[in-house]
Amino acid sequence: MSGLFSTFNIAKSGMNVQQKSIDVTSHNIANSNTVGYSRQRAKIETSRPFGGTAMNSSMQAGQLGTGAQIQAIERVRDNFLDFQVRSENSVLGKYDMRNNYLYEVESVFNEPSDTGISTLMGKFFDAFQELSKQPNSSNSRTVVAQQSAALADALNATYTKLENLQTNAQDMLKSTVIEVNSMLEQIDRVNQEIISVTVSGNTPNDLMDKRDSLLDELSYKFGIQIDKKEFNGIDVKPTEAGRMSSTLLVNSSPNSNVSRFSYVTDVELDKSDFSESTYIVTYYKNGNMDSESNKQTFKISGITKEQAKEIKDNRILWADKNGQAAKGDGFPIKDGDVITYSELMVFKPETGSVSGLVSVQQDVEDYMNQLNKLAKGLAFSVNAIHSGIEDPLSNSAGADKDYLPFFVNKDIANYRTNGVLGNIDETLRGEEEITAKNISINKEILEDVMKIKTKTHDDLFAYTNENNVDGDSDGSRALAIAQLRDSLIRIQDINESVNSRKDMFDKNKGGSSLSNNGLNIENSVSGMKMDSYFKDTIDRLGVQAQEAQRIVTNQEDLLYSIEESRASVSGVSLDEEMANLVQFQHAYNANAKIISTIDELLEVVINGLKR
Repeated sequence: MSGLFSTFNIAKSGMNVQQKSIDVTSHNIANSNTVGYSRQRAKIETSRPFGGTAMNSSMQAGQLGTGAQIQAIERVRDNFLDFQVRSENSVLGKYDMRNNYLYEVESVFNEPSDTGISTLMGKFFDAFQELSKQPNSSNSRTVVAQQSAALADALNATYTKLENLQTNAQDMLKSTVIEVNSMLEQIDRVNQEIISVTVSGNTPNDLMDKRDSLLDELSYKFGIQIDKKEFNGIDVKPTEAGRMSSTLLVNSSPNSNVSRFSYVTDVELDKSDFSESTYIVTYYKNGNMDSESNKQTFKISGITKEQAKEIKDNRILWADKNGQAAKGDGFPIKDGDVITYSELMVFKPETGSVSGLVSVQQDVEDYMNQLNKLAKGLAFSVNAIHSGIEDPLSNSAGADKDYLPFFVNKDIANYRTNGVLGNIDETLRGEEEITAKNISINKEILEDVMKIKTKTHDDLFAYTNENNVDGDSDGSRALAIAQLRDSLIRIQDINESVNSRKDMFDKNKGGSSLSNNGLNIENSVSGMKMDSYFKDTIDRLGVQAQEAQRIVTNQEDLLYSIEESRASVSGVSLDEEMANLVQFQHAYNANAKIISTIDELLEVVINGLKR
């Protein structure tokens, strides 16, 4: 019904509404610098008016309003902008990691520079060039030995640094697994709180902001897909799930039916299987290596080396909520189980920092392999010309084998107390296992530089001091080694179709061949120069690093633009809030004035009529 008391109640509701609006404005101003906060607004609507359609409703000119009420306190948020931010954030995460690590790889190679491998290779060949002019000079021979040792040391150091960089990437991947699992647990807890508050009839705006901030952070790790559910709950799953059927990482109901991730620490060949197709996989639940109780092992049968390498490169397994590695149907793989490769679910996202770390590991390994090819190609070719022997353990003329290899595998070479190689046959067989990590100049040469072979017919003798054919001024063999700089050899085929010195100089396989006492190398049609091969490697690294840096720059600009748009929608504007504050203050005062007026009118009605 209408009347003064009705007007009083209308003004009272108006004061309450303006008070609540001022509270919301105050909350916005207080959180103007809070990261992830979305501004809120009170949604005001009219309360139920008098004069309905019931039979006993009184007839009047129109429905009489009863004031205002707060229908809800909403947060201002654009879901499409959220989707864009998270999508671009995952792309940034991938190339951010690539940019950081490829920059480190560039720093390791340090090319071009006066101390880089390319410069040291040049000095190595220059030293042999000078030795060919003064073969009987001990100074020239010492320079050759020291430049050779410097080149080998540089290869060793570069490989070790790349190896450490790869280990760092693996450690960071393990930390990422732990961090992701922790984030998922946080998101799940907040998600359940939001559902509980919503069911009770309230709107948990601040909790939803916290959840959105966690989702933004998670999207940097890998691409995510978010499905909205009832009572403001959400389901979260990765955009790339592969063949995994149980893909929910956050489940609104039931929240216990979720997947997690575990980290693989080792993939090694099962030596008890002579077919070499079974591998033992060791992993830790949820990536947590604090306790050995989290350590689990299982075997995978019938897999190739490439498939084993894929597991080792990616290292992240789908797991159940407890961190136990799971098959595609969600059932756990128990400790000690034997499974097939198709049953193993490896998490392989295409975007995000996880993808970046995996791809960087593969890139670093590629550069390590290319460095190995360079080291092995150098050892094969120099040793072949130095000795004049294509097969180190067999020779049809002259010395029956290479008694003094110039470069050796330092992990195998064993020296006597007098500095002479004590296991020549094992060292020659170990030449096939030379890498950039273990290549070394023969210490026998370092101890006595006069043993370096420089003469034309040194291939006919085990040691150069036995050569009674050529004079001491003969430097033909040193010149031949110097000319390796311009020789085309199958360096790119090493560790593929070329696995030994004999393979490299097998003309029937498209390789080079030695002639004229091993002084001349016939160029291979499909061969490359050693320095050209190395420069191609550095050029490829430079292109990859520039591409990663360019994409990072573009993504940062794009992400900044989208976040600016989101901030313009969801961010707090102090100017706008102050204007709202003035508006609500005036409305509050006006409603208070109405109550004051009603008070005066009631004074007239109650007390004035008595007079």
